Amino acid sequence: MSQESNRLRSGYESLSRGTIDVELLATDFELFQTSSIIDSAGTFRGRDAVGEAIAEIRASFEELEFVPEDFIDVSDGQVLVLVHVHGRGRGSGVAIDDHIAHLWTFRDGTAVRLVIYQEPSEGLKAVGLEE
Repeated sequence: MSQESNRLRSGYESLSRGTIDVELLATDFELFQTSSIIDSAGTFRGRDAVGEAIAEIRASFEELEFVPEDFIDVSDGQVLVLVHVHGRGRGSGVAIDDHIAHLWTFRDGTAVRLVIYQEPSEGLKAVGLEE
């Protein structure tokens, strides 16, 4: 397992507690969502914008957990994480139970980009592991 994968494990533990490990993210970090469970799909640049997007998502749920199921070291500086997302909507009480993929890109040991795929197969295809 790469150094990046180990750092991500710690980052997901922080996220499950409702915090962001800002030391994991470069100041110019970029988050790109192909779509979203709320109206925040798109690109977010910088730690503050990413924090706001995550806060918006968390505010929509009374329970929300991102559980990494597999860390795949794709190439030098890239890690694909297959993630189980489950929670319950605030107010509506609607349960979500889904699997997604996170493709992380690192530069000098710091995350510079995260692409969120709504289907694990999309993430696997993006890194050439599935057609």
